[in-house]
Parts: sequence; C-alpha cells; structure tokens
Amino acid sequence: MNEEKAIAVAEEEKSATRYSACLLFSANALARAITAIGDEEFGRFGLSYSHAYLLCEVVDNPGITPSEISGTLYLTPSTITRLVEKLEQKQLVRRETEGKKTLIYPMTAGIAMRPAIDEAWSRVGTRYSQAVGEVDVCQLTKQVFKAAQALEKV
Repeated sequence: MNEEKAIAVAEEEKSATRYSACLLFSANALARAITAIGDEEFGRFGLSYSHAYLLCEVVDNPGITPSEISGTLYLTPSTITRLVEKLEQKQLVRRETEGKKTLIYPMTAGIAMRPAIDEAWSRVGTRYSQAVGEVDVCQLTKQVFKAAQALEKV
C-alpha cells in the first residue's frame, strides 16, 4: 500500500464511529448530508427537493394523477396530497376533477420555474460529484436505489 493510500485509510478509520458499519446509521447520515444540500439549493426559490420532483412530474406530464406521481416518486398518496396542496398555495399547480379522477396541471408560474429547478439539480449534482467523485456518485446512486427497492420487499 502506498503512503497516500495508507493516509487515506487512516483518515477514514479516524472519522468512523462505532456505528458507521451499520447500514441504518450510515444511510441516515448520508440522507441528512444529501438533504442539507438539496434544502440549500431548492430553498433559494422556496421549494423543498420533494416539491421540485413533484413539480417536474406535473410540468412534464400535464394531467398526471396523484397515484401516478406516487408510483414515480415512491411517496405515499397522503404525502403527494400534502405536497400538491403546498404547490397549489404557491400557485404552481392546480387540480381538476374528472369523475372520480383527480388530475394535476402546471400553472404558468410552475412552468416558468422549471429552468430554475434544472439549474438547482445541476448544482446539487456538481456538489455531490465534487465531494464523492463523479463515477462514485453514479455507482453509489445505483447501489442505493437497488437496495431501496430490495428492502421494500422485505
């Protein structure tokens, strides 16, 4: 092992806690770190990253149903309802009822916000990549999502 690698391993071990080998602990630590970045970037224009995901779905798929959004975003229907209500209050989306179906449409202000959301996603991705490394972020993202899907079945 070369000297640089030995120093890196020593630094990693020094910063680890007795819980860092636990997936529950590490996943939550990762979620908090990533959420802080998302909150900062999307907070610039008064949205959470969850609101941004939902707004993108509505802008890209006008007339989408809450259950379709729920399936795409892996969020419960009650969470989707709460997020839609907040976006309605901000006049970014509107709901229409057709029989028993509720459809969600973007409003002009929501459509206009899409470029700012895309820029925020870009900044978030840049920050992840700078901290972790671009290739590592891609691999980590795939592994985490795969694990999330597998654990949903447990």
